[in-house]
Amino acid sequence: MIRFEKETLTKENIAELIRLSHCWAEEECSHGIVPNTKEDLKEPLYTARDEGKLIGYIFGHFYTAEKRTSYIEPGSRCFEVDEFYVLPEYRSRGIGRQLFSVIESEVMQNAEYLTLATSTKDYRKILRFYTETAGMDFHSAFLIKKAVR
Repeated sequence: MIRFEKETLTKENIAELIRLSHCWAEEECSHGIVPNTKEDLKEPLYTARDEGKLIGYIFGHFYTAEKRTSYIEPGSRCFEVDEFYVLPEYRSRGIGRQLFSVIESEVMQNAEYLTLATSTKDYRKILRFYTETAGMDFHSAFLIKKAVR
């Protein structure tokens, strides 16, 4: 049975989170992902565990918008998802949706906006997840094309 829990950072789960970030980097499903160090990890942190085994996590940080964007006013309280990962063999089971839901229910009590950036290589799948499953609005995109020389 999958359990979803809010956790504080401990010596034990820090090692587990770093191990999972290595899995993410080795998977090469996102651009520029490198394994975490202890300093990269933040709270609030929610985890998904299957019989105690860490199979997914989501964490981020609160911030106050300093500049106006086309969508967010200065002074708005926001929460940014820094990392969100589920092991490949556990995907398409609703685990990501549940992890996102549990962190969203907490942070939206203290923030006006929930934000995130993604560097996935499968933008269609991730866009569908965030807009259709998680109920987020698509706001902007950063596209890149490397010059051929």
